[in-house]
Amino acid sequence: MQLIVWRYIKRIDMEKRSEKLLKKTSFGVCRFDKTSPNELSADTSVINFTISFSEALKLNLAIDECVHKLNRYNRATARGKSAALALVIHFKKKRIRVNEGKVSKVEAISARANPIE
Repeated sequence: MQLIVWRYIKRIDMEKRSEKLLKKTSFGVCRFDKTSPNELSADTSVINFTISFSEALKLNLAIDECVHKLNRYNRATARGKSAALALVIHFKKKRIRVNEGKVSKVEAISARANPIE
């Protein structure tokens, strides 16, 4: 009897842990060393990030995890069509965070009308 109760409690505990893992908001974070240009302005059209090799591996893993999750969605549904990867860049903290995001309806429609060849 005690063994059955123990397994039941353990199963509930594992379910709670998996729920916590699924509720995470970020897939990973990496730090960047510097940006070029150093200061942003309204005229800035391109930003270059310099990332060390170990931090680039973290970024690669985070992007891979997010892409794998996005791949699980059914692209025939509205949620699957609007699913996207979002890079959140914290300039003061020198961090890049990978999150799941959504594209706007205009971008999703234009992507279907003009596929990349």
